[in-house]
Amino acid sequence: MLEYLSPRSSATPQEAIEYLELHQAAQEFRLELEHRDRLEAYCQWYDQVATDHREALERMRLEANLLSWFNRRLD
Repeated sequence: MLEYLSPRSSATPQEAIEYLELHQAAQEFRLELEHRDRLEAYCQWYDQVATDHREALERMRLEANLLSWFNRRLD
């Protein structure tokens, strides 16, 4: 099989076309894998940021609201 993949000077036009099609398919497959890897990394990052923000929001909700002391209505 490796002999088939290596370019030969005596390759027929049909063999050259098949070689180029195989090369194109391999390139597309590699690009698809890279895209999926980048998407997976982004999804993991996004999930971590969302978790961090939820935790920060929960901490803020537990803190005393100091501004409410200044916004009290005097009745």
